[in-house]
Amino acid sequence: MDANTNTVVFSKTDHADPKNWSRNKKRLVVVYICILAFCAVFGSSFYVWPSSYGGPLSEMYGRRLPYIISWSLFIGANAVVAFADNLSAILIFRFLSGGCAACALNNGGGIMSDMYNIVDMQAQAIAIAWYAACIFAGPCIALVIGFFITVYAVSHIWVLRVFFFFTIVLWPLVLLLPETHGPTILAARSKRLRKEGHPDAWAAHELKHQTTGELFRIHLGRPAKMFVTEPIIQGAAIWTSLAYGIVYFFFEVYPVVFFEQHHFPLQLTGLPFIAIIIGTLAAAAPYITLVRFFQTLPVPSWIVPLDTPKDAPELRLKLALFACTLMPISLFWFAWTSGGRTHWIAPTLAGIPFGFATITIFFTFLTYTSQTFTIYASSSGACNTFARCMIGSFFPIVAHSIVRNLGTEWGVSVFGFISLCLIPIPILFLRYGASLRARSALAQEANAIVAKMRAQAAAAAKKAQAETKPLLPDKTDMDIETTAGTIVELGVQTTQEDARSVYAFSSRHTLIESPRMF
Repeated sequence: MDANTNTVVFSKTDHADPKNWSRNKKRLVVVYICILAFCAVFGSSFYVWPSSYGGPLSEMYGRRLPYIISWSLFIGANAVVAFADNLSAILIFRFLSGGCAACALNNGGGIMSDMYNIVDMQAQAIAIAWYAACIFAGPCIALVIGFFITVYAVSHIWVLRVFFFFTIVLWPLVLLLPETHGPTILAARSKRLRKEGHPDAWAAHELKHQTTGELFRIHLGRPAKMFVTEPIIQGAAIWTSLAYGIVYFFFEVYPVVFFEQHHFPLQLTGLPFIAIIIGTLAAAAPYITLVRFFQTLPVPSWIVPLDTPKDAPELRLKLALFACTLMPISLFWFAWTSGGRTHWIAPTLAGIPFGFATITIFFTFLTYTSQTFTIYASSSGACNTFARCMIGSFFPIVAHSIVRNLGTEWGVSVFGFISLCLIPIPILFLRYGASLRARSALAQEANAIVAKMRAQAAAAAKKAQAETKPLLPDKTDMDIETTAGTIVELGVQTTQEDARSVYAFSSRHTLIESPRMF
């Protein structure tokens, strides 16, 4: 771009900026994405392996367009599954439907980070908590309903047809979902302004041209690099993948325990999953209170050094340590009460602490990685999704062999011992997390970008305040004056470099990777 370029940015009170939306509108969008994520995993009890790159790609093309395209393909793939009479076709298109469901699973966190800034971190945490709860509760509720459909429907294929109709019913929500990605909104505005006679109007991120190959290398290569080189990503992925995989492992184990060993009627075999849902809700509802309680809970100095700052992200992992300890307890509880000689309520109740531990592990580790990698949080989330879905697709395959050879007691205990051996991971993060963050090249790169943006934003805001002049009467908030190298927005004249900084400041870039494109 030349010196005559006029940069389009958000004004401080611009209603098109998702961070300035009303509280009710933000809540409505959160409800939309929670319902869509719930539906995406509702049919995952048939095993899906979604792609992990939906999140980074949404940073390139916005949030709404990937939802529309992927949900249309999702409906189409499930239409084939629901009405095909060929097993090969069902398996192939079921696999494809899993890939299409990835968008609803990967992009929810990005949408919420688009809408909430650092002032609204508590509201964002609550929204993420319910979003994650929907992802974990979806498969469990699907099992409860699926057993009833299997018994009372004319054909077992109606299990898949009900899911297909569910995806169609939710199609209007996809169309109602607004765009929340700041750079995409600004690009659309600059395009409109160019059509209206302002040929030099461009959004800030459009000022630096990048080829398609460069975009893919940056946005798709970074998650792979993180997965291989970052111990924090690896440790978090191990725990969240194990917890998620055990949920799918239970899809095979619960029917054996309650149908074969406790002689439940087939249609009632899925009801014990409700205990896991209760545990999930018990963690999601008071999540903020739990975090605050555990942050101030004293622990031995050999776990958390005495000089650890009170706002260190590692302190949130005290709650993770509790959840990781609760996980093997719940698994051993379930394992050794699963036999027919024990009343069925005993293994059923074990699902409550398991659900609590599972969702808490998910919350705490994802929050920790997001705080560590800040603007690269979408890439860190993609790493976690990839590992989680790999394990989630693998565990059900081996579950039958494990239970058949070891029985439910020792078969489930295997995972209890594995989780017991992994408890040192949150302890190591509590003890050495600050050092790991300091030695992480990507974490330091992300923090350096954030620090630079904050410094530039502060300088730009100070300069803009000093240069404020009256509003032009014939201009709207986002109209621009085609003056060489300047923009006029709410009467504030800034340089092109200052405009970029104002945009970075107004967007705040919480969990957004787009500064890489600037």
